[in-house]
Order: sequence, then C-alpha cells, then structure tokens
Amino acid sequence: MPSRRFVPSVVPSVVPCVVLAACLTGCGGPDTGVRVEGRAATEIPWTGPAYMTDWYGRAWQRPRTIDPTQRIGLDRLTWRDWGSPRARATGVASDTTCLSGCPRGVTPSYRVKVVLSGLVERGDVAYYRHQTLVPLHRPAPFWAEGNDDTDLDVPDA
Repeated sequence: MPSRRFVPSVVPSVVPCVVLAACLTGCGGPDTGVRVEGRAATEIPWTGPAYMTDWYGRAWQRPRTIDPTQRIGLDRLTWRDWGSPRARATGVASDTTCLSGCPRGVTPSYRVKVVLSGLVERGDVAYYRHQTLVPLHRPAPFWAEGNDDTDLDVPDA
C-alpha cells in the first residue's frame, strides 16, 4: 500500500495571509517618510502682466478707455496699483446705450472710482475677475444701477 502524506488544508490559506501581512507592515522596516527642514515656503507674489477684459472679451492692460459692460463705458482712466491684488483708477462712466434717453443728444456721465479685484493667474499672465464702480459724488445716476458691481470674463485655465 502506498504511503500517503498528510497535508493539512490550513497551509494553502495561511501562506497568502502571511505574505499579505508582510506587505501591509512594510516588512518591518522603519518608516522614513518625507523629511522637512527649515521654514515653510512663503507664497511668491505675482509679478507677471495683469489684464482686464472688456464687454467684447478683449484683454487690456491699464486701459484709458474701456467698455467693461454692455451699458457702461469708462473713459479718462488713471490707474494705480495695476498688477496688485486690487487695482484702482479714477475716471468717467458714461451711459453708452442711452438708457437715460440722452437728453439734448448728450451722453450722460459721472465721475467714478474703479476698483478691480480677484486677480486670477492663467499661465504666465493674470486677469482681474471683478470690477466695482463707486461714484465720487453720490448718488450714482439711475442708469448706472446694476453695473456698479460686475464680474469680468476670465479665460479658462
């Protein structure tokens, strides 16, 4: 009679468990991880060119005249802090669509302070995404309502 060796049925299921446990524990080696030394890196301020877009989607740097919305045109702009998180200008806002009726054939206007904010980087350049108009002498004319706080178009990344 041939001899039969007894092989326990537990051995085939134990081997994969031991291998899995060794893999999960990293074979018992020390965890080296990432070593950080010194002070944390600080944010590098933006130094590239900055733009704002007009109603037609064109990009401008420090525009002297621009139509940021369909109804309001800006003219005689004098900029300060262009390229910073908040660019500021003073100038004149005009009723380009004659919502006011353009009395006596004259396009009405008023003096404003313009604030651009929300500088968004797109590759090697940045765009302002928000514009606020503040009248230098309150109140703003009725035809300017709804155009004093405007989101500007920003190209996709």
